[in-house]
Amino acid sequence: MTAVALAFAYLRRRWGQALLSIVVGALGIAAVSTAFIGLDALPDAAERSWGGVDLVIGPKGSALDLVLCCALHVSDPRGLVSERAAMAAAGHPLIRVAAPIALGDNVNGIRIVGTTPRFLWVYRADLNSGRVWTKPLEAVLGAQAARVLGFRIGDSFVGAHGLAAGGEMHSQFPYKVVGILAPTGSVIDRLVLTDIETVRYIHRKHQEDEAAETGVSETYVNLPDAATAVVASYKSPVAALLVPRLIETDPTLSAASPSFEVARVMSYLRPLTFAATAVGLLLVVIAAAAAAAALMATMNARTRDLALLRALGAGPWSLASVAFAEAALIAMAALLVGLGVSAFLVFGGAQLLAEQTGLLLKPEIHLEDLSYLVGGALIAAAVAALFPAVRAARTPIEELLQS
Repeated sequence: MTAVALAFAYLRRRWGQALLSIVVGALGIAAVSTAFIGLDALPDAAERSWGGVDLVIGPKGSALDLVLCCALHVSDPRGLVSERAAMAAAGHPLIRVAAPIALGDNVNGIRIVGTTPRFLWVYRADLNSGRVWTKPLEAVLGAQAARVLGFRIGDSFVGAHGLAAGGEMHSQFPYKVVGILAPTGSVIDRLVLTDIETVRYIHRKHQEDEAAETGVSETYVNLPDAATAVVASYKSPVAALLVPRLIETDPTLSAASPSFEVARVMSYLRPLTFAATAVGLLLVVIAAAAAAAALMATMNARTRDLALLRALGAGPWSLASVAFAEAALIAMAALLVGLGVSAFLVFGGAQLLAEQTGLLLKPEIHLEDLSYLVGGALIAAAVAALFPAVRAARTPIEELLQS
């Protein structure tokens, strides 16, 4: 009988201890691999999401809020700006194209964005079918939005007030679908686009009705060319050094770079990666210690078996190989279970993240990372089995027979 077969037979006899070591080791491996694979894929997902947007021009306030709201479309607006003033600021020669956006409505949770056809140029988006809007209350759907809503060209729908589902319906303003975009992998895939004047008119009427009831005049009424922000794409990377500084000199405008803000957020998340990795490594050490203690206990209980093997001609290192084989079997089982748990967490989390935020997480497992995990698991197994193996190899046969 080979050392591996004998080790497997021993593990079956003490399956409870073996299972505990496997579970603890698997949790450690899952924590380490999830931290590296999942969090490393997040910046790429964010970069794909904001597409061709290099700059967001909006009202004074948090630059991160501007990026989250107007580039990634995962938060609410913080105010309004004059389209005329923002577009004038975006008229720098180093800016390739710019487009205003106006937010405030949704259809079944999908944002309706009032803008101009230049918005498609910012994202380098093309039509899959239909045409671009040419008059009020015509809408073009992103690929994911069309799939989620189930709309086709010629269908009609009604928007609701606010950016979340469940708001007051604008029933007197039905939209008509005139075009559907080809998939881009960016945030535009999950948006509904329409003429910016349509959004302004609907909100102006909505706020005029509220003003008639409350006597308070709202922002859209007082700012005819209101926009949530202007999104722009650079001609050259040099623009990133010059244009935002020029815009920040305007007392009413703020400039935000999606790449810079996301990188800043990821720098805050990096300690979480280290913490999750440390916790994972601690669990791996605990699993190795538990496996070592279990191997020592079983070696003490197996003196009769060891004596019989020595009497049958097994050498000292043949007995030691049994301990190494047991530890290796536990380590490989923990590795497979841990990678399975990690894959479930990463890919399941990617699906949830896509549904909740639209970020398309594409985790990748590199062979180099996998080799580190396999090597680390085998090293932990070797360290756990070292002392029990040496003890089994160096114990004299007379002592084994007497015991």
